[in-house]
Amino acid sequence: MSRKEVRTRDPDKSIWLHLTEDVFRRRLVALEERTNAVPLEPHVFTAAEWLPPCLNDSKAQHTLPLAIEQQVADEFACLVAVEEGAQSVAAVCIEEHPQAPRLTLRFAAMDVSLNDTVQSALEEWSVILSRAAAGDGSPLPDPPFVPVEALFHGVIRLHFRRLLARLRSSKWNKPKYLSKSHKKPLWQDMEGLIHRAQFVYTKKERATRVLVEKLLGDLATVYETFEHALGDELTGMEQVVLSSFEFSSTVAIKDYLLRLESSVGAKPTPQMASALKSLRQIQKIASYRRMSISLVKIAKEYPCLFEGGITLAYLTPYQSVPTTIGYEEWATTCHVHAEVQLAVHYDLISQQKHGLFLKPRTIGISKSLCYLCYRFLLAHQEFFPSRTHGRLYDQWTLPDLAEFDEAIVKRYRNILKDMDEEVRRHTENEPELWRIEPMTSIDVYYNT
Repeated sequence: MSRKEVRTRDPDKSIWLHLTEDVFRRRLVALEERTNAVPLEPHVFTAAEWLPPCLNDSKAQHTLPLAIEQQVADEFACLVAVEEGAQSVAAVCIEEHPQAPRLTLRFAAMDVSLNDTVQSALEEWSVILSRAAAGDGSPLPDPPFVPVEALFHGVIRLHFRRLLARLRSSKWNKPKYLSKSHKKPLWQDMEGLIHRAQFVYTKKERATRVLVEKLLGDLATVYETFEHALGDELTGMEQVVLSSFEFSSTVAIKDYLLRLESSVGAKPTPQMASALKSLRQIQKIASYRRMSISLVKIAKEYPCLFEGGITLAYLTPYQSVPTTIGYEEWATTCHVHAEVQLAVHYDLISQQKHGLFLKPRTIGISKSLCYLCYRFLLAHQEFFPSRTHGRLYDQWTLPDLAEFDEAIVKRYRNILKDMDEEVRRHTENEPELWRIEPMTSIDVYYNT
């Protein structure tokens, strides 16, 4: 796939005319040096906390409630991010077509990870959800078609390698950049989680503690059995995910996680941080089952949008551009993040002034928004920024295109000005902070 150029606009008319990109980037580096490149704490937002004008527009009658639009978009973003690392980040917008009710999913990625295999899987899932919406789920023989199981099987098949990575399995072939890491398999973390349970329950809660310890031990056995099994690995992985889902869904484990989180001080001990990370990794493994259940349920609840099948569309990613300014020595290129690609796409559509579909209100993400994407969407004011991990990546950039009309140019200049002012405020007026680097992938764990 060819990539689009990032800078095609006349420099005299650039969005960077009044604030040069070099000045902007030097200020980013100054903020990174002051905060260990984490200017914000991770945060999850609700629509009630941030309601831009577009979300209150009574003329735009979406069939999907905003929360469901966000959920479906997040789930599909996670389901197409099949590789490890920042380059596999995906973002998704949902377009509703009210005249002939249907949905378009528009995908963006930082690289070409949405390859033929991923696109073929999406087409298969569209058919499954269409059949589920139409009520075609009768468990008749030869063979039975159960939408949740059909979708789940396809999801596990596509994400098998990613799941091996989450399990830190010996069956996983590590990518080159992780070749020197030597973390033990996830099932061996259970001993530490069992040990931590002693510190969060009182003597009167012994029965609950014993139950939590048993659930942890049982899940460790499932993981270890998969690690040493020689048979059908795909079926074995399905059992791993099913067991993780059942484990994560129990009241006792949900309560255990909350207790661990509430017991963390300003700076968690290494043992506590490790325990929380292990539990969240189990949740992420479980989410592949939960997402299969959730998407089928939503397709059945809004059949008019799913019966005709989902239209799939893909944005062409942008080229990387060189830079000599960076917090890290290896940071020598800038990239247009997937979320920004989508915002720019819809801004270009808006300047054409056609109304073929209802404009998306949110952007689904496979990883939480970085600090700059969060600031960009906050200033942009047309997409609900659901969550940020607060990490600043100075390799961020914005397209500067010849096809931008004057309204877009003025808007982007103002957005960059707002972002720059916030960066300077953080750098000059706030005390020096040294936050630990956050986890970036999202916990897609909506209620089913």
